[in-house]
Amino acid sequence: MKQGVFVIVQERISYMNQVCVDILDLDVKQYQDCHYSTAIAQWINKETAHCFKSLIDGNKTDIHTTAMIHTNPHEVIILDIYGHYVHSAVGPQVIGCITDVRQKGEQLTRSLKDLADMRYSIDQAAIVAITNRRGKITYVNNKFCEISGYTAEELIGQTHQIINSHYHSRDFFKELWRTIGLGKVWKGEIRNRRKDGSTYWVNTTIVPIKDENGQPYQYLAIRYDITDKKQNEEQVRYMAFYDHLTGLANRRMFDKCLKEAINKAKQRNIKFGIMFVDLDSFKYVNDTLGHVTGDKLLIAVGERFQQMVSKRGIVARFSGDEFAILIDQIDSYNELQQFAEAIIDDFKQPFLIEDYELNITGSIGIAAYPGGGEDPEAMMKHADLAMYYVKNEQKNDYQMFNMDMNDMSQRTFQIQNDLRKALEEEQFSLVYQPRVNPIDASIQSFEALIRWEHPEFGEISPSEFIPLAEEVGMINPIGTWVIRSVCRQISLWSSNGYDLIPVSINLSASQFMQAYFVHHFFQILQEFKVDPVWVQVEITESLLIENEKGVRDILQKLRDKSIKVALDDFGTGYSSLAYLRKFKVDILKIDRSLIKGISTQSSEKLIASTVIQLGKSLDMTVVAEGLEEKEEVEAVVQLGIDEVQGYYFSKPLRVGDMERMLQTKKCLTYM
Repeated sequence: MKQGVFVIVQERISYMNQVCVDILDLDVKQYQDCHYSTAIAQWINKETAHCFKSLIDGNKTDIHTTAMIHTNPHEVIILDIYGHYVHSAVGPQVIGCITDVRQKGEQLTRSLKDLADMRYSIDQAAIVAITNRRGKITYVNNKFCEISGYTAEELIGQTHQIINSHYHSRDFFKELWRTIGLGKVWKGEIRNRRKDGSTYWVNTTIVPIKDENGQPYQYLAIRYDITDKKQNEEQVRYMAFYDHLTGLANRRMFDKCLKEAINKAKQRNIKFGIMFVDLDSFKYVNDTLGHVTGDKLLIAVGERFQQMVSKRGIVARFSGDEFAILIDQIDSYNELQQFAEAIIDDFKQPFLIEDYELNITGSIGIAAYPGGGEDPEAMMKHADLAMYYVKNEQKNDYQMFNMDMNDMSQRTFQIQNDLRKALEEEQFSLVYQPRVNPIDASIQSFEALIRWEHPEFGEISPSEFIPLAEEVGMINPIGTWVIRSVCRQISLWSSNGYDLIPVSINLSASQFMQAYFVHHFFQILQEFKVDPVWVQVEITESLLIENEKGVRDILQKLRDKSIKVALDDFGTGYSSLAYLRKFKVDILKIDRSLIKGISTQSSEKLIASTVIQLGKSLDMTVVAEGLEEKEEVEAVVQLGIDEVQGYYFSKPLRVGDMERMLQTKKCLTYM
């Protein structure tokens, strides 16, 4: 702001600047070197001249006064006047300063307007409250009232306890008050509660307003509504930590809770346990009743687990039909076994899904802390091993982890790791088991069966290494090796002058459903110049329901090339007899589970008779598998069986032991 300045030396006006001339509207020449008393009295008034006299006389060193003057008949201005006495070598001097107060007023007006504009802008965008030093609310804006549901009258005089949602801890608010009490700005996110009980989130900045001693005497709180942002964050968190179908914790959340449980157990020297539960044969529910029904079953299973666990731990769904349970703080490992038994017992009650009563069981693996592992990775690995032990043995049971399972795991890992080497180094071989007409012991065909002589473990059963080959993606290369080996052997038998007998090859679902399986299959036959009539394929009934249209198309292509198809292990799966009508297969192989006890139990004989007659009515050749006793053979012959296969007639033989069979086409080795 501009100031007019004049100087008095030896009681004369010795200097004035242009601002002074402009404010007072003076003619400089007229008043230069005038006596100060006359000049000031004429410029301003006699009272101001008298004030300056007290400086000239040395009675005061500073003066401050105001005056109102007329610069012209129509304009009045107010002057703010300062005077200061200075002693110099030439004698006393007085410096005078005058300011047009109108400029201050205009500046103040502008400042007030700026403040009003700022307040309006803040009120439109922010939630504003002012409290005194004790936290009593002294001011709220409309935004505060709108979001809280309270009127200004209801809020003023209250503390912010009126909107406390009790979400934050006492320590949270202690730290807030400590910060602003020290005169520092506090920033953070707070969840508040509306008058109707609902909650909202605000991003908050609290600014202390200080008195002349630098102490806070009131606090300005500026808040912004971030409820939508927090809800989005919560949704993202939910998606990250919870299963979208069942609402249970997912694997990430389970991992987090398991780490926390282990830390707590270490600190307090306590025990706890985890369980992995895999639903037995859930895949067939999906395949037969559809994924919608399957999803509803998973939800119902999760709810039942939740009811059983309640507040004792957490339930998680990992993926598909696999669940995990953490049981917090147990006194003994027996509690985990009792809990597993309770699950098995509870599952005896069917699940009512839509119009179905679904009976389902679970295989349960248990790992307890600390015996089952002292870190999350070990505990989860061991619970998983125990679960697979149950699943491979009998299902619908539970098993606590023990170190023998760990040894089994190491064996499993090595077998998986050695599969590719076994293929490259020709460790696999084939044996052949005849299918026989039980009336005259004539051989109708051979079934090619793979064997593996492992350099360390010796002979490994196909029931052990085939599932592992499927897991690691080696089943298709191994399957191709079997087809090529069979075709090579048929070609050798033909070259050696033997009359050929058909050979059947077992195909995995993965191999059978390959995009170019049929094309590759016939390429191999052509490579070894093998007529398709000498090759048969065997598939399992589970394959029929996994991709109905695709399977039907492949079967038709094989049939068109004179390849006979056998349905293996019938009676072990979950497909209905109606599937036999849908899919045209040539040979029906009845699993031993439907034959065992047929000679003594009338119920078993009735079931076997029904299946045999059904197969024959559909123009299938019906084969009884796994026959070991003479009485079993006699019983199935009475029921009209076409062919039999089993140790009663012959075990699987290596090529070198088959010469007589190939020459006579008779199975003469039976007991």
